[in-house]
Amino acid sequence: MSAGPRGTFRNTTQRAIILAEVEAAEEHLTAGEIFKRVRQRYPKVAYGTVYRTLHLLAEHKLIQELTFADQASRFDKRTDRHDHVHCTVCGVLLDVDVPVALLAHRVAEEQTGFEVTRHHTVFEGVCPECLKVRNAGAKAVASMS
Repeated sequence: MSAGPRGTFRNTTQRAIILAEVEAAEEHLTAGEIFKRVRQRYPKVAYGTVYRTLHLLAEHKLIQELTFADQASRFDKRTDRHDHVHCTVCGVLLDVDVPVALLAHRVAEEQTGFEVTRHHTVFEGVCPECLKVRNAGAKAVASMS
């Protein structure tokens, strides 16, 4: 493991397995989803260990924790600055690179006087799959009229 804001930390087998699960995931998983995956390979691991380790890995900038108001945090293997698009129907969360977001960072500093150290933009909407379902339902209702 590498150094983070508080220096290095011990690389344990459990931490390595948890990090590997985040890095192997194609999607942004919750702590519960990561726990289920880790448990398949390491049956004795406790949920608390996974939860604490995810926060430790994020603190040391090896992964990124994404928080969404009242929803469970999700964990991202990408630690570079990037944004996300979130489906409000099914919950899918995808990476998106939006160059204009960097301009927003500067505008926020200029308008507030803050020294902005980090920002994250989330675009919310309905994904293509959910749109298909919604549109199919609307067509079915229209055909009944």
